[in-house]
Amino acid sequence: RVLFIGNSFSFVSGGVWTQYKAITEHCLPGLQVVTSFKGSGAETLAQAARDPGATGLVQAGNYDILVLQDQSELAMSANDAVRRLFGPEAARHGALLGLYETWATPDADGSDMKGGTMMRKQYYEDLAGIARQAGARVAMARAGEAFMEVLKSAGWDFEMPSFLKLLAGDYDHPSTLGLNLVGWVMALSFNKQRFGQSGCDFNRVPNAPGQSPQEKQQYARIACELAGVCARDPYANAAPTVPPACSAGQHLQGTWVRTRRRTSPQCDQRQDIGGYAQPGCTFIEKFVVSGTSVTQTSEGGQVKERLLRVTSYGKLCIVKFLPDLYLKKVMSDKVWWNNCEVWTREGSAAASATDECWCVSGDEWTDGDGDSCAAYAVGGPKHSKWHCSAEGSISVSHFRGLKASEACEACLSCSP
Repeated sequence: RVLFIGNSFSFVSGGVWTQYKAITEHCLPGLQVVTSFKGSGAETLAQAARDPGATGLVQAGNYDILVLQDQSELAMSANDAVRRLFGPEAARHGALLGLYETWATPDADGSDMKGGTMMRKQYYEDLAGIARQAGARVAMARAGEAFMEVLKSAGWDFEMPSFLKLLAGDYDHPSTLGLNLVGWVMALSFNKQRFGQSGCDFNRVPNAPGQSPQEKQQYARIACELAGVCARDPYANAAPTVPPACSAGQHLQGTWVRTRRRTSPQCDQRQDIGGYAQPGCTFIEKFVVSGTSVTQTSEGGQVKERLLRVTSYGKLCIVKFLPDLYLKKVMSDKVWWNNCEVWTREGSAAASATDECWCVSGDEWTDGDGDSCAAYAVGGPKHSKWHCSAEGSISVSHFRGLKASEACEACLSCSP
């Protein structure tokens, strides 16, 4: 008997309990799973702890596993709710308290999905500690980390279909396949003692709609490893490399620089009088490319580790600078990306113009209102920094369009 307390991350796409029941019963023949659910959209565990309907079910104790899922944006802390209600009640009824760890999404967290998921991981681990202090047995369903394992297998590119198909159309909630992955993680985590070291024979479990046998096998392996049932496969997600035949990816190796304009009131004033390249108003951004790893050093020495995804289709080679830039052209001393920005090879004879861009043009670009770059020109109704941040009709990636600041010369954001 399993009682689920959560919100839309639990009840969308047919409900996570449906996936959990199907997977668990096929993995463990003879085990009958009976599920129930209480929750509503965007509800937090703190709110559920004040809901007579939810508290009544929890206090009645008609469950062997109590599964908790908090609001995905962690708007409120569930510490008190777990300390005062959920933990003690699970302990009183001898039930396992299962925690459904959620994940970061492109919609909510932009490019730092790994960091956002790790924050959620820590949050749920803190809840687990509180529940244990209340005397409850606890199992973590590390669904957020499972999503990151799929993302890792896609080269950390959240636009890859293998990852995107885990999300519903809002790029936030789980799709049916996403809940299937969650169901696998729950099945292995909440029933860990029932499985041997090889986990569940995935061939016993029917494919979810739209799921390939390879994806089902991948989900089963990830769930088994995260539950601590199976040893990790060291070859499952080998580090990506640049194919030797990919000349663009090979030529991209080395150090590149980009002269950037410093944003400050003083430099903004100098820009207005045509002098943003004056001393003190620029800095050098550096990109060191080694294989598919990119070390980006920005203003103040801030370092960020980023990645390339290099896909080779015979003679065709596509290079993506994660999360959302595609290589448009590479030359001996310049690199041109599809958001218009240009890098210059360090030490070359070529100059690095401040905020250098090569596709500044108002000929084809329009914004969401249908206005062209003419509206952003001096004297135009949208000649302002605020308007220049608007995205337009030309796509940079699945989640981002070319901005006015990148397409319209009058925004003065880059040097053509």
